[in-house]
Amino acid sequence: MKKKVILVTLLLTGLAANPAFAEDLELEWNGWRPFSPRDEIRPSFTLGKKGGPDGHGGLRVRHDAREGLDGAWTKTFEVEGDAHYRVTAFAKTRKVANPRANRYLELYFHDKEGQYVEDARIGVRTRPFYPLDLPVDDRGWVKFSDIYQAPATATHATVRLHLRWEPGGEVEWGGMAFDKSAPRTPRKVRLAAINFRPKGGKSGLDNCKLCTPFIEKAANQKADLVVLGECITTMGNGLDHVSGAEPIPGPSTEYLGTLADKHDLYLVTTLFEKDGHKVYNPAVMLGPDGELVGTYRKLCLARGEYRKGIAPGNGFPVFDTRFGKVGMMICFDVHMPEVARGLAANGAEVIAMPIMGGHPALAKARAIENQIFLVTSTYSLNDDWMQTGVWDLAGELRVRATTKDEVVVEEVDLSKQHFWRGNMGDFKSRLRHERPSVSLPE
Repeated sequence: MKKKVILVTLLLTGLAANPAFAEDLELEWNGWRPFSPRDEIRPSFTLGKKGGPDGHGGLRVRHDAREGLDGAWTKTFEVEGDAHYRVTAFAKTRKVANPRANRYLELYFHDKEGQYVEDARIGVRTRPFYPLDLPVDDRGWVKFSDIYQAPATATHATVRLHLRWEPGGEVEWGGMAFDKSAPRTPRKVRLAAINFRPKGGKSGLDNCKLCTPFIEKAANQKADLVVLGECITTMGNGLDHVSGAEPIPGPSTEYLGTLADKHDLYLVTTLFEKDGHKVYNPAVMLGPDGELVGTYRKLCLARGEYRKGIAPGNGFPVFDTRFGKVGMMICFDVHMPEVARGLAANGAEVIAMPIMGGHPALAKARAIENQIFLVTSTYSLNDDWMQTGVWDLAGELRVRATTKDEVVVEEVDLSKQHFWRGNMGDFKSRLRHERPSVSLPE
């Protein structure tokens, strides 16, 4: 009888704090149970049958004022080896300083004893997966959802809905689902890079016209995205950052837009921009409708640029295309890791980079550390200098120009997971919540 009184008191205390949620030391709802790596860092867990985004049930993890707490709601499901499954959950946070890093969904496949199983795709035991979060509505809910294939010898999968390291923070999870699914829909895209240095033109528009046959060559190879070199409108015509600067939109972007429209593709290059009293070195993207999709103003100016009075940009814009999210960066940006990281953090899957020159190891590093495809267009052919080509998530140069005036095209699948050897697993899915949350010192 005394035990029942204590339990009722605990339930009433939780209900008094929030009538929709009840707290208990032995919570379980529809197979979901609380989990924490250690009891001493265990947060509190509450549940409500009318919570969640649809009012069909919600699971909360609440941290007190202590630092370092870590907990999750967890549930284990039976699976068939080699089958595909879609995992879905919705989350809403309150007083969470860094939801990007500290609120996440974890999925891992295992055997009936809970042990990781061998995964033939990576040659070692399977590793967890972490679907990205996407905003859903103006009520503050975000959605985690993706499709994963169970290893051949897996019999079970466990889903954990986390909140960690957030003193005073709280997350509510709802709308959870784990169901057999068709495989991921392929998202194939053909990426093109052009090694062409204009000469003999009299204006920026002339230079753009000189690029026309090379864009046509890329289009004939069914390219979806075409990247030209840096400062294309002032190469070989005697113009500089002042005399060759023009507004955006302007004559050059309008002409390039007609080519993008004619060939039904996206086109990226850079040209000097005049905006009031300022001159920028921006990259522009023209879309298959002929319109300007977006502009990125170079953030990391080379010494020779800022000494001439060129102004830097101030953001990491990423643009939606019909095949995925694309960012742009320019030349010296590749020497600083922050630009590619900023674009990837904003969702870029492909980064287009016109570049005068640089060390190819930097392109390899940016592709690996951000798990993006990098398309580079330069004017050099030297093996020890930047290449014109396409770099993949492993940092490999999958295709490169080996002669002047060459167009190279590579088809990639943006839906395909890249598995690193050893215990890295699907590194791309880990980046969002594992990259540092501490700001760099000034």
